[in-house]
Amino acid sequence: MDTRTPSPGETPQRTAPQKSIFRRVLSGTAAMLAVLGLLCLGVVLLSALRGESVWPGFAAGAIYLLPAAFLLMAGLIIDGLRRRRRG
Repeated sequence: MDTRTPSPGETPQRTAPQKSIFRRVLSGTAAMLAVLGLLCLGVVLLSALRGESVWPGFAAGAIYLLPAAFLLMAGLIIDGLRRRRRG
């Protein structure tokens, strides 16, 4: 980030922070897990409303995928805050 003081009439130039490929992969993984977990939860709820039995894989998906996505997203937020404070 450019920290020099701009001269009068000049707008400060800010550069975007560089995102690592690792953070992009983790963000995509978290988003995919959240979408899959919500789809599984929707299938479980619709099956329950119809009075049908639910395949255990859908129930396991809803139980495990949503918390995993939440933990990944929380970790990414904490890492972003830590990076921002470092400068």
